[in-house]
Formats: sequence, structure tokens, C-alpha cells
Amino acid sequence: MKVIRWLLFLLVIVGLLLLVRPDDAITLSFVQRADEFRASIDYAAAADYVRVALQRQPWNAMLHIKLAETLALQHHEVEAQQTLTMAEQLGADSVDVEQLRAVWAEKDQQYAEATQHWLQVIEQHPLDETAYRHAVESATQAEQWDIARSTADHWVAALDSSAEAHLTLGKLLAFADPAAAQAEWQLINNDQARPFLQALQQPDRTLQLMLLGRAYLAQNDLVLAQRAFDEAAALNPKYAEAQAFAGFVRDQRGTDGGAWLDRAVALDPDLIVARYFRARHRWERSDLSGALDDLNYAIERDPANALIAAEIGLVDTQRNDFTTAEQWLTKARDLKPQDVTIWKALAELYVGRSYGTVDQAVTTAQQIVTLTPTEAEAHVWLGRAYLRSGDRGGAERELTEAARLDPQSALAHFYLGRLYGSNTEAGRAEYQRALTLDPTGSIGLAAKRVLELP
Repeated sequence: MKVIRWLLFLLVIVGLLLLVRPDDAITLSFVQRADEFRASIDYAAAADYVRVALQRQPWNAMLHIKLAETLALQHHEVEAQQTLTMAEQLGADSVDVEQLRAVWAEKDQQYAEATQHWLQVIEQHPLDETAYRHAVESATQAEQWDIARSTADHWVAALDSSAEAHLTLGKLLAFADPAAAQAEWQLINNDQARPFLQALQQPDRTLQLMLLGRAYLAQNDLVLAQRAFDEAAALNPKYAEAQAFAGFVRDQRGTDGGAWLDRAVALDPDLIVARYFRARHRWERSDLSGALDDLNYAIERDPANALIAAEIGLVDTQRNDFTTAEQWLTKARDLKPQDVTIWKALAELYVGRSYGTVDQAVTTAQQIVTLTPTEAEAHVWLGRAYLRSGDRGGAERELTEAARLDPQSALAHFYLGRLYGSNTEAGRAEYQRALTLDPTGSIGLAAKRVLELP
């Protein structure tokens, strides 16, 4: 009897060893596989592997967070939120939860909500510079000026040695307290602060605001740039340049700057920048004739302006007048041969529209890579040029490099799909990655059409 009991006891022990220890190892292996699929942008497979891991460890809060992240990458927002709530209930680190909610809110442009989540992170991690940066940026995007400024104040107090904190606080102080802003910038006086300091040295407040607006614009602070240009225009409503920049920034932010641009042109018909901005506004709204009117007016008064010549070429490309487009784009290139945007405009003609010779396509794309060798888009252009030339090896090399430089490049994966072919497993996988990365954009929709073909 004792022998039987010992045998049963040993069987239980062996069973537990087989159940528990391998379970931990197996769970870890499923998580590792999930990470591999996530890195390869196969989010559906990644989510499946995390779900299997959760079946073995349903109490694991970190696995719920990992699943929530993967679901969000699949744009399954409701399920992702539910999964994150479950992670919170299971005792997940509140900072991890708040950070994830903040990132999601930012992605959905819910900036006021994002600000509150970042402030919760700061409360628990008062030395987290990333949280301060995001909190100020979200509050600025929401135009919650008091919150943005007070958060920047706390940032400086917590991390006084941070040049970024002083620069950011100065940017927010410049409107209501220029002297205090100047003091912040003087503490660092680096290349980023210098344009702002130079702006405040101007005695005229309208000119100060215009120069501040340009400095904000150069650093892609569109909300602050619009605020500066709007205040300049309010101080001097007849200042055509202020009206032009106020309209341009609105267009850049996705709203309609047309009224400001029309006002600028009416105030000063010969203001080149106003004509250029309004041409872009019209072009983006499919008014190609109106865009050409403004661009031709501008080029007549400034015939050596490479940017305007390039824009005329781009509009002519859109109008399918490729011969005229090539003339203007070649002129722009000769005027400014180091400007990569002009070479990209030529690539759109030679590679995107298959105009001209194969050699022109490849040479133009090679020049883009020479000018910007670490930019994924440059390698996409060259990969596409090699596709046109029939050099499949060169195309694969360049498109693979583009995907390495920017794994989130839907365009790189789309053309890898085209290279491998929709009738191959590798090709369909690349098209699926393009669709996953750009589910509602033109690239993703094009990939979806290919995948739906019989």
C-alpha cells in the first residue's frame, strides 16, 4: 500500500513538473514567435500566438498588454481597449497602461485626452523626459496653452539641465512674456534657440511674430506657427505675408487656408510666396488651371526660382503634359541641382509615369539615393526604377533596403509584392503587409485590390 502511495505521489510530482515548467517555457516560446511575427508586420499571426500564450497564463497582465498593442496595430481599437482594461484589472503597471492609452489617443488626434494620460505618467515618473515632451506636445496640439506652459514649467524644474525643456518653455512663453522666453533661450543659446532669439531682437512686434512663426515652421511646430502668424495678421491686417503664411499653415494642418491666401494675393498681387502657397492650395483641390495661373504669374516675376519651376513641372505631370513637365523640371534641377525634392519630381515623371528612357529613370533615382542614402523613400524610387528596367536583382536589393530602413513603409512592401508577384506566397505576404500598414490609404487599397483578384 505504501508503495502504491509513493508511486502515486511520484506521478503527481512528475505531472506537475511536466505541466508547470514546460508551460513556462512553452509560453515564452509563443511570446517569442509573436514578437517575430510582429517584427515582420504579420500582426494577425502575432496576435494569435499571444492568445495561445494567454490560454496558458490567463492571469499574466503583461501578455494582455502585448495583445492590446498588437490588436491596436491591426486597428481593432475596441478589442484593444477591452484587452487593456483586462490587463489593468489583473494588476498591470499603471504607467504602462497610461502610456499606451496616451499613444492611442495621440494617434486618433484626441490630444486633450492624450495630455491627461501623459500627466498621469509624469505624476508617477516625474523624471521621465519623454512623458513631459509628449504631454506638452499634446496640450499644444489641443491648444490648451495653460496646461502646456505649466507642464513645461514642471519639466524645467524637474530636469533643469535639459536644453529641450528650456527651448520648449521658451516657445510657449514667447507670446505672453517675450522677456521670460528670451531668458529661457539664453540659458541654452544653441542652434535651435538662435532663430527665436534673433526674432525677439526685432523692435517691431509684428516682425517679431513673423520671424517667430518662421522659426516654429522650420521646426515643424505648426500649431505655434499658426498662432504666431495669426497674431501678426491681427496686429497688421494689411500685412500680406502674414496672411499668406497663416493660410499656408492651415493647409498644412489639414484645414482650409484659402481665405487667408486669397486675402494675401489681394493685398499684394506680386508677392511670390502668396502666389506659390495659393497654387499649392488650388492644386491639392484639383484646380490645376488655377494653380498654373498663380505659378506662371510668379515665374514671370522670378524666372530663376527653382521651387516654382518644379511646381509647374509637377502640375504639368498631373495634367499628363509630360513634355512640358520635363522642360520645367529639368530647368528646376539645373537651377538647384542639390535639391532632392526636385529629383523626386523628376522621378515621378520617369519612374512613376514611365516617361522618357529607362536610363533616365535609373540615373534620376540613383541621384536621389546619392543625396539621401539613409532615406527609405530614396531606395523605393531606385527599386521602382530597376523594376522598370527589368533588373529584378537590383529592385529586390533596393526595396529590401527601404524596408530595412523603414519597416513601416507600406510603399516598400507594396513594390516588393509587385516584384515577387501576387501568385506567390512571398508576394501576397508583402501585399498583405502593405495593406496592414496603410489600411485606408491609397497604397493599402491598391494592395487590397491585388489580393482580391482571383
